[in-house]
Amino acid sequence: MTQSKKSFMDKISDFTMKLAGPIGKFAEKPVIASIQDGLVATMPVIIIGSIFLILYVLGSPSIGDSGKALLPFLEDLAPKFVVVNSLTMNFLAFYTSLTISMSYGKRLNLDLMTAALLGAGTFFMINLNGVTDGMISVNAFSASGLFVTMITSIIAVRIYKLFIDKNITIRMPASVPPNVGNAFTSLIPFACIFTIAWLVRTVLDIDLVVWFTELLQPLFSAADNIWMYTFRMTTQNILWSVGLHGDNMVASVFTPLTTMWTAENAEALAQGVSGVNLPHVMTNSGVDRLTNWTATVWPLILLMITSRVKYLRSLGWACFPSAIFTIVEPVIFGLPLALNPFLIIPFILIGTIAAIVGYAAFQFGLIARFYATLPWATPPFILGPLGTGDWKTIILVIVVFFIGLVIYFPFFRAFENAELKKEAEREAAIEETA
Repeated sequence: MTQSKKSFMDKISDFTMKLAGPIGKFAEKPVIASIQDGLVATMPVIIIGSIFLILYVLGSPSIGDSGKALLPFLEDLAPKFVVVNSLTMNFLAFYTSLTISMSYGKRLNLDLMTAALLGAGTFFMINLNGVTDGMISVNAFSASGLFVTMITSIIAVRIYKLFIDKNITIRMPASVPPNVGNAFTSLIPFACIFTIAWLVRTVLDIDLVVWFTELLQPLFSAADNIWMYTFRMTTQNILWSVGLHGDNMVASVFTPLTTMWTAENAEALAQGVSGVNLPHVMTNSGVDRLTNWTATVWPLILLMITSRVKYLRSLGWACFPSAIFTIVEPVIFGLPLALNPFLIIPFILIGTIAAIVGYAAFQFGLIARFYATLPWATPPFILGPLGTGDWKTIILVIVVFFIGLVIYFPFFRAFENAELKKEAEREAAIEETA
């Protein structure tokens, strides 16, 4: 018996599953998952810092060309707002030394308090033993030290786990309370880990933050470009198109970089760099949240609401409120858009075009770049002006929306006609049985 030839949709599905497998396995590895969870745990700190940075922008006369604050009554508080930002986003590396260590410790079945203390202690040992002119450098607290903190936190917890597994610890009698016993159990591994960090920073005088920054700067700079961003967004939408959560699978891989880049943009803005000249385009909840769903889902909902098919109109209105906040699962899985032979191709194509248009608008200075991270469900027409301080982000939202609408229209009409035919057949069948 000859095997039937696979359809075009089957080929797309097979390709996507092959692509999703390695990405999913990579994201699920304990080290990678621990880093991702640790960074996600710092989101409240980042968002609060971003809010105070927005207040600083609204109250600072040095932002913009007018020489006047956008909200004059905030002008006296502007310097105080930027201090809060410094204590949140500029301490990002320290916060992640706690959260990443705890996350990895949890996966290794270690005491969470011990893992957090180990991460914080290692952070200080590896960064703050270099003294110059009587001053201790705190550059490592900011996003500049984020990459080193990820590595040292993971290594420290892993070494601690090795000591525990090999029983290289001080054993206390069973009658000793667990919290006291755990403290003594940690003495030998803590002493070893702290000594290694102290030797690297103080005796060998190796500043890992400076060393890694110089080593990885070309790689990081190369990653923030229109080609990489377009590849990322296209890959995410391909995964979504077959029912997989593309954001969780792909965007999380970029989270360490985009988190660091957002913090660097915020720091540059606080130092007086104009919004269009901030160092990075690809940031947390930035151009992707502004353009992707506004181009790929919002036009589809408008077409559904105005459709001649009854159930599409009802579904469109039901999906509308959540879609405003870029909650798109009702459309992806409810229409469904995923594996829909009429809509899958325009969905991927629109996402790719929106990625190119959106990134280019920021890259060429048409719009100020993101310096703040806001909750991911913030509506794009609010997210853009607040996250960049530039109202022209609203124009970008409108542009990509109409791009999506124009591309979707003929495909949706074909889909609608097919559904109308099915609807007519169902009604005819009901009349026959009546």
